[in-house]
Amino acid sequence: MTVLLVFSASLVRADEHQLMINGKITSQNGAIYFSPGDMAASSPIEVVTNSPWTTGKTRFRGVLLRDILDKVEADGSVLKATAADGFTVDIPISDAEEYKVIIAYKMDGEWLEEGVYAPFWIIYPYDTDKNLAQEKYYGRSIWQLTKITVE
Repeated sequence: MTVLLVFSASLVRADEHQLMINGKITSQNGAIYFSPGDMAASSPIEVVTNSPWTTGKTRFRGVLLRDILDKVEADGSVLKATAADGFTVDIPISDAEEYKVIIAYKMDGEWLEEGVYAPFWIIYPYDTDKNLAQEKYYGRSIWQLTKITVE
């Protein structure tokens, strides 16, 4: 009985560390889930950039947002990105098409810290385009990302 309870708790904990994508996507189940391991097994990309939340250049590893949107066959114009605490931001899908926006799962070679940034963090390549180094894009860089709804 105790083993079953421990096992059940780990299943709940694992679900909390996934990214759910729903809305205007192609899925027979209504939603598609990605774990950090799923992301790491995809085609990773690194973005090295300054940010308001880190000191100096930081190396983020993740997957291009546009690749994930292609994978789920997203058909919308806005992404409603939601953090674990319920905080939500709107991200135009055009950002993913125009810039190398990533869904990061590692920072400086380490998995994102649980309770701080994990499981995922939307990162723009702020240093590659001066237009990205502004509050408009910083505000879209949501961490503790757990859900994206394509609208």
